[in-house]
Amino acid sequence: MVNMYNNCSVNCQEEQARISDNNVCFRFPVFEVENVPQELIVFNCIVNVMLLITAIVGNLLVLYVAWKTPSLRSPSIVLLCGLATTDLAVGLVVQPLFLSMELMPLLSNSAEYHCNLGKAFITMSYWVCSASLSTIVAISVDRLFALSYHLRYNSIVTVPRGLCVLTLNWLTGGFLASLILWSGNEVFLAVMAVAVAIFLCMSTYAHVKIYLVVRRHKQQIQTQAKAVQACVGNGFNMARFKKSVANAFLVHYVLLFCYTPLFITLLLTNNDKWADSALLKKSHIAIAWKLTTTVVFINSSVNPFIYCWRLRELRVAVKGTLKKFFCGSDFAAANPD
Repeated sequence: MVNMYNNCSVNCQEEQARISDNNVCFRFPVFEVENVPQELIVFNCIVNVMLLITAIVGNLLVLYVAWKTPSLRSPSIVLLCGLATTDLAVGLVVQPLFLSMELMPLLSNSAEYHCNLGKAFITMSYWVCSASLSTIVAISVDRLFALSYHLRYNSIVTVPRGLCVLTLNWLTGGFLASLILWSGNEVFLAVMAVAVAIFLCMSTYAHVKIYLVVRRHKQQIQTQAKAVQACVGNGFNMARFKKSVANAFLVHYVLLFCYTPLFITLLLTNNDKWADSALLKKSHIAIAWKLTTTVVFINSSVNPFIYCWRLRELRVAVKGTLKKFFCGSDFAAANPD
């Protein structure tokens, strides 16, 4: 009788621990499958497979071309390659984890939740997200430095310093993402929310500052013809700079466009009043998380096309690489010498 009581006590404790662990894992509703149409999950997975392939091929091509083309090894291109690296990590690591978590319940006909795999996805996705946002900040600050210190820009912003910034971004993102492994979910979400807010505020501040300085320079150039000569004499090309700023703006706001639906979903589902209301059913919350997560992944697939569209030198190098890859053998056969 005593043994039965002891066994029951041990089993109950193990069951409570298991339930507690599952509750912790199920705090991330993106992997809920209850009352979610299987057709929607399958369609979402098919879209993610296409996005995954595009992100891997596109960002690998950008990184390969930048590595092979000496004229592209400038600090600004290095930072852009840092962003391409985060997008590549999305395609190589984050999306496969997402697809695994989505497809495993369908393939096994079981609603069992794989806690460790779920935590791996959350950790990696927030790690890459932090690195991506901090790299966006670095790109914005780089353009601000190019405008504010154009005479000393080449001595202030160098390729080694750019690589150091990218390394620091990954280390910071890794630390923030690791909070989920050794702190509570509330602490993790609060810290990540503050970090994202800081990144966005810094990038927005840099863009506003750039706009104000460019407008002031434009007014000076319009009223004083000598200002144009001074800019030309100092080797500062305002037209080229405006184009580079427009590129940074475009990358920044495309990222905001892709992340905003997820932020809205996060705010609504973490609000107890909204989450418990009849308007937001559990299945609706899960569907919203799945779709907005896919929208975030779109950003990693779109960025390589933005780079090639806006940067002529990169576009020419990519075209040359693709021609060599697809037509190299035919060209060599037609021209044996």
